[in-house]
Amino acid sequence: MAESCSARTPFDDEDADIIFRSSDGVDFRLYKVIVSKLSPMLRDMLAVPPPPDVEGPPIVDVTEDARTLEHVFRLCCPVKHPDITTVEEVYAVLQAARKYDMSAVTANMRSPIKQLLPREPLRIYAIAYIFGMEDVARDAAVLLRDDPRFHIPTSPPPEFALLPAAALYAVHIYRKKCVDAVLRVFDDTDWVLNDNHKRAFPGPVGVFNVEDSPTWVWVSLGNDVEAHAAWCTIGDMQLRFLPTGSLYCTRRWWCDYMRALRYALFYRPSGSTIRAYLAEHVDVLRNAASCARCMPRAYADISLFNMLLAAKVDQVLAEVKIDLPFSQAECAAGQAECT
Repeated sequence: MAESCSARTPFDDEDADIIFRSSDGVDFRLYKVIVSKLSPMLRDMLAVPPPPDVEGPPIVDVTEDARTLEHVFRLCCPVKHPDITTVEEVYAVLQAARKYDMSAVTANMRSPIKQLLPREPLRIYAIAYIFGMEDVARDAAVLLRDDPRFHIPTSPPPEFALLPAAALYAVHIYRKKCVDAVLRVFDDTDWVLNDNHKRAFPGPVGVFNVEDSPTWVWVSLGNDVEAHAAWCTIGDMQLRFLPTGSLYCTRRWWCDYMRALRYALFYRPSGSTIRAYLAEHVDVLRNAASCARCMPRAYADISLFNMLLAAKVDQVLAEVKIDLPFSQAECAAGQAECT
């Protein structure tokens, strides 16, 4: 038998009454009363009396390496929690937690997992799906939502070998629902004129001059079709009637901006896309400068519009949920993989 060495503090107490020996020969000295509380499986195992010829604390040989064992014990014992910095460590710890039925370890893993989430959303999603962590999987899906090519990374992560096709399909369907919801908000222009904001349309009072109108700088209202020959709408119709009977039409530079923003939202359906869009596409201001009456107010109005639209998009996205079809077969497959 290969020689073993003691784990570092706090798993080196001389008065410990149980020893867990890692696959690389490191002894972790713990207390049966604590271990029994942490794992029903280990509690049942420790209930069996040791052979009468065994002296000292019984030794339990396990298949996990020392680093994984230390993470596991730190997550469920009254000591400082570990610094888990890689996805590989996350998987190894969750695998051990499932194997030994340590629900406290799984619960305490949520914090380190979420720290890794922004850096590795696809791998974290895969791991969360494999281990049935719905809240983590949903958080990861939100990040994957903004990447239309999330399912074809440069190199496939190792978790793909265990991930069912239904898991990736669930994100695709969730993302499609998000795109549809965002574009419905985007295409509903009623709020642009009628919501409770300072650019709301005050009512049909003839043709507005842009500089005197309280509404958006790119909007023209009135009934004189000829006066609007230089205007267009986002849709197929050049002009359209409001319920009031007035015409609503918008400057061409604004139409170009909205078409481009709609395209961006199709690929990245989130409020953050809208908030960042003006800063990333300052050419819209150069286009607005083609209209001498628009330019003085263009930046302020676009900024306000983006802020209002982003808030509406965030609100509707919060209502879209991903359907995670965890099944008994998948759970059983994950359980088998851990043994």
